[in-house]
Amino acid sequence: MGLALLLAAGLAFPAAAAAEQGAVATPGTPEAAEGAEGDRAGATPAVPSAPFVAAAVTVTARPVLEEIRREPLAGSVTVVGARQIEDLNAGDPAAALRRVPGLVVSRYNVVGSYGGGDGGAVYARGQGAGRPGAELSFSVDGVTKAAGVWTHPLLDALPIDAAGEIDVYKGAQPVLFGNMAFATIDFVTKRRLEEGFGGKATAAYGSFGTSALGAEVSGRSGPFDVYVMASQRQSDGHREGSDGRTRALFARAGYDLGGGWGLSLTGDLTSGRASDPGVAGAPPRGVTPRWDSDDAMGVLTLSRAHGGKEGFLKLYLEDGSIDWLQWDGGSASSFRTFTDWRNLGLKARDVFAVLGRGELTVGLDLESTDGAAREVRVAGEVPLGDFTFRNVAPYAGLALTFGDAVKVTPSAGVRYNHSREFGGVWGAQAGVMVASSLGEAHVRWARAFNLPGIWAAVFTEGYGRGDQWKLLEPELMDHFEIGFGPRLGRRTVLDVTFFYDDVADALRFVPPPPPPPAWANTGAYRARGAELTLSVEPVPALGLYAGAAYTEATPANVPFTPKWTLTGGAVATVSSFRLAVDAQWVDDRFVGNLRFPGVPAMVESYFLLNGKVTARLDALVPGLEVFLAGENLTGSDYAYRPGYPMPGTSVSGGASVRF
Repeated sequence: MGLALLLAAGLAFPAAAAAEQGAVATPGTPEAAEGAEGDRAGATPAVPSAPFVAAAVTVTARPVLEEIRREPLAGSVTVVGARQIEDLNAGDPAAALRRVPGLVVSRYNVVGSYGGGDGGAVYARGQGAGRPGAELSFSVDGVTKAAGVWTHPLLDALPIDAAGEIDVYKGAQPVLFGNMAFATIDFVTKRRLEEGFGGKATAAYGSFGTSALGAEVSGRSGPFDVYVMASQRQSDGHREGSDGRTRALFARAGYDLGGGWGLSLTGDLTSGRASDPGVAGAPPRGVTPRWDSDDAMGVLTLSRAHGGKEGFLKLYLEDGSIDWLQWDGGSASSFRTFTDWRNLGLKARDVFAVLGRGELTVGLDLESTDGAAREVRVAGEVPLGDFTFRNVAPYAGLALTFGDAVKVTPSAGVRYNHSREFGGVWGAQAGVMVASSLGEAHVRWARAFNLPGIWAAVFTEGYGRGDQWKLLEPELMDHFEIGFGPRLGRRTVLDVTFFYDDVADALRFVPPPPPPPAWANTGAYRARGAELTLSVEPVPALGLYAGAAYTEATPANVPFTPKWTLTGGAVATVSSFRLAVDAQWVDDRFVGNLRFPGVPAMVESYFLLNGKVTARLDALVPGLEVFLAGENLTGSDYAYRPGYPMPGTSVSGGASVRF
């Protein structure tokens, strides 16, 4: 509590000082392009370099969220920038997204994500609780990342330190993103836009033996640009058997070919390890279950900028593996599940001007997913299948703008996905966006689909039902959304969104009788609600944020869908100091897995308060910053899953050097 009071007092001081001084340093100054993080919009701008100058007062980014933007085809997109990721002291996607209204996270460990479910996941408006598989997708620069056999995202495979921004599409995206896009979270990676070279090195240490090391360098010379990042985090964990480690290496090289054409190559290597501490107070197990994952992805992109539009051709290859150590209480023996997958494909898209008042987007996705799994037990090896699924998906979307003072932009789009295994399915959407001096508003409808993954074939054939999995249908969602963003002045941003989601034909496990078990399209659920975000800059040195989300689900026990979540944040700068505080209250909620029968368990509501203080010490070493961060400053007792208590108050400190 003492640290909480210290942070609160520190936050009040810069605000008062700024009000008295009235000095403003405008964002976007040359300092904002300094270093490897200033490489793109949404990346971290540097604070003024002059040490201990009281007149250098600026807010370099909003707290928690960078912006909420509206796009004719995509609807409302919530953006978390690199500055927000740094202020949140986020070491993984769950930590970076935990304050976004409408999103809920789950985890077991301080560092590392145990699997792709309760042990490390992000959920959006009730989507994402179906495991195996997933209704929402994570992507890096528009290329989906998912464990090929089990068909759901793994948070440790996402290079958080390379993210210039994270774009959150909470509404269904059938046209632009296609399959598994009831919601989409896209990592837009950093790149160097300014001439010159720079970089940053960071080291931190804190509670539970938690350490972090990171380095990044970037450069641009004429048409050539390069960016390289490496990071490692590890922790002994807040409980016995809750240790974890993540490693990431990301690199990008780009070349401007002239005439609007560009060529780039990106690659990332990620590795994660997380242990399952088990239910507190439960009898000891023979081994501590552990989840090890490795992933590598490369993307070759040919881009074309023309008339303010941009097209691309992406060739990608992802190769990953999982080694899952488990304990079988029935036979009192350990066993391992090994998974290997390879995803490869092509994504092509271009945007053309239409009648001088609109845009036509056309694209084609070709993808192939190959995955195999096997169990190794004391009695021998059990193969779980080796499958390759393929999809071909052309799509198109049209948006036309009418009017000048009041601009009205109707839009519509369609995608046809042909699956070699499941046949054809259509996705479609339509909407209208209105913009004027009073603000922006939009209304949108989308019909999205989610095809059965390789996991359905693995289970069905394992149950002795042969290729009956080919009879399964895609899960379907009808999404409705209306949003308002009134203009309340240069220093205030308000956004309100109402939504309604109706999911049908969801895949569910059907137990005997009669045997054997099966999967069938028998599930259905709905979610409706509203979200509000408010950002205010009352004085140039202080930014405030508040957010709220209300969601009502039918049936009421849809997992990871709290009725209410409230979030808040503040960021303040004065002289060489920056303070960031964020808070969240999450209502009671059910947890569990929609795919399998059973009554979801309930976890209690919780409140979390976190803070971070950063000081720039150029007088000692040019580019030096030191920071102190605290999580759960009020010492709340909370859990994401029954029997899995999360840490009390924890602290960490570190330093970074920009050059």
